[in-house]
Amino acid sequence: MDQPNTDSDPPASGALQPPEGDDRRRPAPPVNLHGAIIALVAVCVGVHLARTLVFDGALDRWLIINFAFFPVRYAPGFFQLDLPTLLAPVTHTFLHGDWMHLAFNMIWLVAFGAPVAWRLGWVRTLALWVIAAIGAVALHTALYFGDWVPLLGASGAVSGFLGAAARFGFRADRRHPRRGFAGPLLGPLASLGQPGVLPFILIWMAINLATGANWFGLAGGASIAWEAHIGGLVTGFFAIGWLDRRAPSA
Repeated sequence: MDQPNTDSDPPASGALQPPEGDDRRRPAPPVNLHGAIIALVAVCVGVHLARTLVFDGALDRWLIINFAFFPVRYAPGFFQLDLPTLLAPVTHTFLHGDWMHLAFNMIWLVAFGAPVAWRLGWVRTLALWVIAAIGAVALHTALYFGDWVPLLGASGAVSGFLGAAARFGFRADRRHPRRGFAGPLLGPLASLGQPGVLPFILIWMAINLATGANWFGLAGGASIAWEAHIGGLVTGFFAIGWLDRRAPSA
């Protein structure tokens, strides 16, 4: 480390100043959210507000039928190449069962989506949302092929951001909050070897399984599509290797 130049005059304030370009003293912004995350939250909240405060029962049913994800829509005898079939794998992420469902998903999105979005930028962040949503419904459809029960909620897409965050060892750059994950993208095995990453994922999966199976009677009769969550997580975990603009570490 360079020694200070004792021949120069001290700063007028009498306190040592950080060297030019040193951001250690820069305070964290009060809201560290990328515009893409704000936009996704706004759409999810806006849609639910419209459903609960504006839409009547008939209009809300039309919205669910056309934009929620129904596995049966892709079964032989029901498949049609129409807009609902093409859009539902993504549009279902903007529909939620209730305010608690919405709030839970938005909290997770803000927690794990913000540093990922600062890393990826607008286009790749939205691409990750779409890819993770498709991965979520793909696993859900494989396990519930031909099922009539609709799939709603952003959980699968949000889980994709969690999977992407795991590839950075959940380590954001604290000196530059708006840079998000500034370190190298780790390989799949290397990321799972980071302290706390694998235990967190395993605990998260166990909680999803327990909640989906309603082992503790906490679901209140609602069905939690834990399979879609895992599908989104795994998809985001691998998709970030393609979406990240920087080369992974050796």
